[in-house]
Amino acid sequence: MRVIVLGGGLLGVASAYYLQQLGHEVTVIDRHGTPAAKVRGLVETPSPADTPPAQRPGALWRSAFERVRNRVHGWTGYLTGAAHRPTERMEHLARLSAYSRESVRALGREAGVTQPPRGAGWMRIYTDTEAFEQFARGVPRLHALGCVLHLLSADEALRIEPSLEPLRGQLAGAAFTREGTSSDASGFVGSAIFMCRAAGVHFLMNHTVTQLHAREGRVDHVELRNADGERTTLRADAYVMALGSGSAPVAQGLGVPLRLRLVHEHSVLLPLKNPERAPQVMLQDLGSRLRLQRVTTPDGDRLRVWTTVRAESAAAALRDDVRLARMLARVETLFPGLVDARGAVLTTTPYARSASGLPLIGRTRRRNLFLNVAPGAPGWIHACGAGKSIARIVSGMSPEVEFAFAKG
Repeated sequence: MRVIVLGGGLLGVASAYYLQQLGHEVTVIDRHGTPAAKVRGLVETPSPADTPPAQRPGALWRSAFERVRNRVHGWTGYLTGAAHRPTERMEHLARLSAYSRESVRALGREAGVTQPPRGAGWMRIYTDTEAFEQFARGVPRLHALGCVLHLLSADEALRIEPSLEPLRGQLAGAAFTREGTSSDASGFVGSAIFMCRAAGVHFLMNHTVTQLHAREGRVDHVELRNADGERTTLRADAYVMALGSGSAPVAQGLGVPLRLRLVHEHSVLLPLKNPERAPQVMLQDLGSRLRLQRVTTPDGDRLRVWTTVRAESAAAALRDDVRLARMLARVETLFPGLVDARGAVLTTTPYARSASGLPLIGRTRRRNLFLNVAPGAPGWIHACGAGKSIARIVSGMSPEVEFAFAKG
């Protein structure tokens, strides 16, 4: 069967690999010059001043998002973002994460794809005793679902991450794991792209998906525009949409509503004045909703600090200077004197999440259109599990993991 994967990011590459392994003829289409360009740091971001307002990052998607949100849809299913209780949603994500982790390992064993080196780990720190105890009550269930997670006392957390010493009197506890994939997916995705090409996957780069055309309840063809503005069309037996935030306007053109929420990721890179006191594990500070990680850049080691907020939430209304000041103040509380905040610049990146908080993986009302959209977590922890699952669904097979797959 000929399958076109719309989008060459992490989810698109993973989908293409597993589809090819199941015997399909796969073409991946992406507007960038190389697959997984954002993951590999190969995207040049134009200055907002050089970009017409209607085409600025997120502007077109935001307009489509408003149209979709304001419509009334007379059908049900996971594509409408059906509500899930927090514990139910957590269980779905835990199962998908465990399945994805095992899929990465299987790739290493079966296809020779080198796994990225394991990082020092991930730690969520709690300064609120009640919040920590509430989380702790759900950990046995997470263990049963395959999560390798350890609850730590304040002293145990400090032994693993001594940089938290300034919080000794405030820490209520922590959750910690050394499992999971590295936060840097570039090495993995490079190997996966190589394996895709070796298996016969065709990558059509520098082509933008402008519209999908339907006929008799199916997608008939996809309309594309290349870098020179020339238009062309392609046909296939099945289509997998993995366009990220760009999926909403394309799907809307087919009458397929995607309940997506626009999310803003605010981040700042801070030079280290005292690298020896920088954290070794990736930290999630639950109280401030910040994530912090030591990263290596061409200019030396930096502390990356980031947070995500829903675009329509009250938190999104904060001015950038106020938000940056609050982030820097929290960093100083956690790690006094660690960073040089002079000239710090806040970067904001829009992306999409589903209304339910779960990845959109599965079928749509168009019989040959499938989704692999909105990963449901930062980074790439769900990419392989989502890609393997959608490949099986496209092939008419049952997924191997229990998850809230889209039913269409």
